[in-house]
Amino acid sequence: MLPDFLKTKEKLKKMIHSEIKKGQLLHLGPLANAPVSRMFEGNQSIIVREDGTPADMSPKQMTSELVINLADIEEMTHEMLLDKINAMAKELAEKQAKLSYEAISKAAEEVGNVVDADGETFSIDMFLEALEKIDRDFDKTGNPSELTWSVSPALFPLIAKVIEQAKTDPEINRRFEALIERKREEWRVRESNRKLVG
Repeated sequence: MLPDFLKTKEKLKKMIHSEIKKGQLLHLGPLANAPVSRMFEGNQSIIVREDGTPADMSPKQMTSELVINLADIEEMTHEMLLDKINAMAKELAEKQAKLSYEAISKAAEEVGNVVDADGETFSIDMFLEALEKIDRDFDKTGNPSELTWSVSPALFPLIAKVIEQAKTDPEINRRFEALIERKREEWRVRESNRKLVG
């Protein structure tokens, strides 16, 4: 009977799991900073949005396979194993990102938080309309939190052009500053209500 190295197998399992998580975060891009929470037993969960409205959330399955042929083990190096783990983590991250963006898109559609270009070229008005729909947080000195934009490669140059235009055009800058001031006041009200409730 061959020995079964249970402790060694457990250590390897933890190491591989840790490498997969690191790889996933590396490949998730902006979604890597999204808050996560553990879902315990059950086949359904409910989330409560910032405005207090509930939404059902059904778990989705993501799978990826790590295959190591017995014939390759003798020649396999640590780096080769890490490459295989990284490829698996990348595949998982791509699946997770797809599901996340689909969920975000669906939630935005449900609450009417969408700007539809209706076939038109992206413009400063669309940019400001999109910013109007976003709840912003501010630091203690009143500076707005940074935004992360996740856009298609085709749309990125148009957005960069509009942002540059916003920096150089005084009228657009005035509209932008007015919008930020409205968002700052909305944030103050939200924070005040949060403190009163707590």
